[in-house]
Amino acid sequence: MKKIFSILLFALFVSAGITNEAKSQTASVSFSVFYNSLKPYGRWMNNSTYGQVWVSNTKGFTPYSTGGHWAYTDYGWTWVSEYDWGWAPFHYGRWSYQKQYGWYWVPGYEWAPAWVAWRNNNDYYGWAPLSPGLSISVGVSSYNTIPSGRWVFAPHRYITSPYVSRYYAPRTQNVTIINKTTVVNNVTVRNNVHYVAGPRKEEVERVNHTKIQTYTVANSSKPGKTVINNNTVNVYRPVINNNDKTVVNNNNTTVNKNSNNTTVNKNSNNKTAVSNTTVKKNSDNKTNTSGSNKQTNKTVKKKSEQNKKPADNSSSQIDKQKVQQSSNAAKTTQHKSQQQKDKEVATKKRNTNNSNDNNRKK
Repeated sequence: MKKIFSILLFALFVSAGITNEAKSQTASVSFSVFYNSLKPYGRWMNNSTYGQVWVSNTKGFTPYSTGGHWAYTDYGWTWVSEYDWGWAPFHYGRWSYQKQYGWYWVPGYEWAPAWVAWRNNNDYYGWAPLSPGLSISVGVSSYNTIPSGRWVFAPHRYITSPYVSRYYAPRTQNVTIINKTTVVNNVTVRNNVHYVAGPRKEEVERVNHTKIQTYTVANSSKPGKTVINNNTVNVYRPVINNNDKTVVNNNNTTVNKNSNNTTVNKNSNNKTAVSNTTVKKNSDNKTNTSGSNKQTNKTVKKKSEQNKKPADNSSSQIDKQKVQQSSNAAKTTQHKSQQQKDKEVATKKRNTNNSNDNNRKK
């Protein structure tokens, strides 16, 4: 009986995992969710190569270095960010660097546990953010491709520590460490997405002489910081609607549309053309709208006049009736007054005649 119960319980867990995975693939949101969600935590800027990019307001920020740590999951080594906005820039898109404003994020629409390259030797594990356009291949992690200063190295035994940032090797030692490390070429395919999963779990357990817990990636219902709860890493990871993305270069790097729905193109010249086209279109729409408004105004005015005329005629007719009634009333009063005067004159004349007759008789 216990054996049957255990089998049923195991089947339930497997079913839950499959359902959870299915949900992550069916939930779809607009690509603009990046723009709206990240806007409170940084600023969006236009880059001549990648279009709209995002720069964090966090001082001293370095991607996959500050404000987070590694956890091993069913996807591989997953970056657990402590930032409220970390669900997006560490799992979608790529990071790049420019001296004038530091690290900036180029949006992408494919989810991965982390978009980084890995290196290791007998003492250190190292990782560095992948720049836009770098393909997932053996040569991607070469320090000739990624500048040495962008690498982070930590001793083996601290790779699973929530406080791994306390144990980073000084960056001044990066060149020396890089020359003594090799590429970790653990390319993984999950949901048709290719990424480097990092050092293999068995290797890390062998080197550190300890058992490593494997967490399950679960889906948070809303954007926020990544949270580890019991055996799960909870992170918001919507499937981005591809119809809202815009491909801007040959490396399939994608950016979102800005708030004005102006498509950002690859370079400034194209951008101007697109912008002009958009403005022209809006201008045409505006002209058409204006014409439509004029026509509407004419129609309304015409109707108003039509409605007004009967009202005016009716009012005029009423006024005429009132004047006519007043005139008739005046005539009636005048006629009555004249009749009264005639009666008075006749009465006076009769009285006078009677008086004369009486005088003659006497």
